[in-house]
Amino acid sequence: MERPSESLKSFANHVARLAASESAAQLTSLLRLAGLIDDPSGRSNGEGAQRRAADVVGSPDRVGIWEKKQEDGQTVFVRSREVMKDWNYWANLGRIELKGAKKRVLLIGESVARGYLYDPIYTPAMVLEKMLESRFGQGQVEVIDLARTNIGLEVRELAISALQLEPDALVMFSGNNWRAGYPLDPRHVPVIDTALREKGIAGVKQFADESLGEEVRSVVRDISTAYAERKIPIVWIVPEFNLMDWREPLISAPHLPDGANRTWLELWERARTALENGSFPHAKDLAQKMLDLDAGLCVVPLYILAECSRHAGDREATRRYLELARDSSVWDPSISASARPLAVSQRSIREEARKTNHEVVDMPEILKEYLKGEIPDRRLFLDYCHHTTEGIQISMAAAAAAILRRLKGEDVPWRSLVKDALAPSREVEAEAAFLSAVHSAHWWQSYDVVLHHCRQAVRFSRHITQVMKFFVDLQTRRTPMLMCQAAERISELKSPLLQHYLLRYNHQQLDVVLLDAIVNAMKELDIDAEKDLQRLRQEEHSVRNRDIDLLEYYFNSAGLQPQEVMWVLPRQDRITRKAADYYRAYGLDSKFMFIGERDCPLQFTFTCRLPGHAAFQGAVTIHLNDKQLAELPAASSWSTWDITVPGNVVQDGCNKVVVRWPMPEFPGQHAYAEIQNDLIMGNIPEFYCIFGEIHTFTVANPAGTKTTVPLEQHELSAIGK
Repeated sequence: MERPSESLKSFANHVARLAASESAAQLTSLLRLAGLIDDPSGRSNGEGAQRRAADVVGSPDRVGIWEKKQEDGQTVFVRSREVMKDWNYWANLGRIELKGAKKRVLLIGESVARGYLYDPIYTPAMVLEKMLESRFGQGQVEVIDLARTNIGLEVRELAISALQLEPDALVMFSGNNWRAGYPLDPRHVPVIDTALREKGIAGVKQFADESLGEEVRSVVRDISTAYAERKIPIVWIVPEFNLMDWREPLISAPHLPDGANRTWLELWERARTALENGSFPHAKDLAQKMLDLDAGLCVVPLYILAECSRHAGDREATRRYLELARDSSVWDPSISASARPLAVSQRSIREEARKTNHEVVDMPEILKEYLKGEIPDRRLFLDYCHHTTEGIQISMAAAAAAILRRLKGEDVPWRSLVKDALAPSREVEAEAAFLSAVHSAHWWQSYDVVLHHCRQAVRFSRHITQVMKFFVDLQTRRTPMLMCQAAERISELKSPLLQHYLLRYNHQQLDVVLLDAIVNAMKELDIDAEKDLQRLRQEEHSVRNRDIDLLEYYFNSAGLQPQEVMWVLPRQDRITRKAADYYRAYGLDSKFMFIGERDCPLQFTFTCRLPGHAAFQGAVTIHLNDKQLAELPAASSWSTWDITVPGNVVQDGCNKVVVRWPMPEFPGQHAYAEIQNDLIMGNIPEFYCIFGEIHTFTVANPAGTKTTVPLEQHELSAIGK
């Protein structure tokens, strides 16, 4: 992105200050970022990462995972064994033959185009081919499936390399994985440094929007021009998002200037109370004040405004706030955000594709018409962006209609193509719905959403209840997943969907929301799995039988706080950020779960400290099942307490522990200096205030005796060490 030199004065001043200090490592990094000295790793210009991405998805001798071969004097593309580890991201297609008499249509995109959670049994490419055959004739058209799960902006290299396959048309169904290069592209760091100093994190968000827009326009323009030069039509599909049902976890605002974080949190608490009391106008006023403070950096006020608008019957305002909430995290690489089409990407596809006279299938507009103005929801989406069968059929029908206009000169209404669309069996629908429940629960969705997908699964086919029983067993065992008998039984079912998704991407965790939803869905078929679940939880995880580390991933994940759990995620799922050796709280409440038994006394061992300067002190309270156990005087140095609890406070099954932190001293814009230094050193910064840190949090049964002394008559012991 070209920037006037005037805008980089702040960055230059930063270099000058460091030059006069002893921060040699930072100064070296700054000079490399400025291009004044070379970086032997190639990090300074970002070309290394771009070149590696291009090598994977496309080159003169390769299209995706298929490499060019000569066989009997003919050119074919054969799946390469060198990239076998990536095969599962692509279509299960061993070879792509030389183009023959059939019309050849390419389908390129990411997991939405793969048919995520239906693939490999049922895919958009299959649906599209069937629809086109209904008009071209049986065996007269072929759809080559080049969609790849998790592909991002490197889709440009894939699409251009795919010209080697001599297509008659291309369908591009991409845009959900398009995120700004910030902050991992070091070329952006000087501009971000300036934006942060001048406008705070709101300036970073503005830069992220602008840089992503430029990158997307470049990608769409390059692909469109390459195909237009060969007179090959492209159908660009603008993706849509599950606006109504999908919700991001509610987290505090990032560092705001001038102590605004405290005001923001106080407004949030008042707005939450107003919503609970049904005072929507008051909640709306409070949420607008929050939005004025955070400048759209956080979903919380946007969701409140959407709910107030929905209650008032203003559908368009509801849609607008939900779209703003969807786009609010574009700037933030420190959180794990689901794939999504951002407004800047949608707009860029529309504008650039039409400049070269290619077709545009605008799914937001099509679905708005199809739903008669209602907002897209679970009817058309399995999760955040992946379609149900109905959604797949609609998108492919619209694409097929566009192809027929370009290749056959026929103007066929897309609705007429949906009527006879290919559909999966009810067994496949059941498995996809169950996988959607698992996927949604592991993305911190509400019990209502997870229960909906579980109910859909059992209504489609009763066979899924056996899978559910195996999964409940699998998730509740302490034995490593692939050593569990339940995993073996799932594998023996020979279901491509279950083997592809359930065992490959799952991690064992307490899964309270998901397993409770599974049990309640099975009750609709008069299958009682609740007692088995309770028994297994107690056998495997009861604190009566063993000490429990609440910071362990299995239990920590049950708190449904994604920022807090990030440090203990299984290694392959972690995002690149500064290492943390202990738990960090990013809000006033930290939540934990464990399995207990009534009348079993407990002892908590708790080591924590507060952030900030040495003089900062405050009271930390610990609550068990909504009863306060202890009030602990904490400071910025580590302190340890043993807290004994009578057994009658403990519940059979799941018990909820909440640690409540004092309101911290928010650093405001003083935090920006540390963010800038992290950017310079190539780290993902800490954009959010830390409310407290926990080094140790365990719960044990200190004695094998029972107690029935009422809580208010029992002297709780919190012994400091």
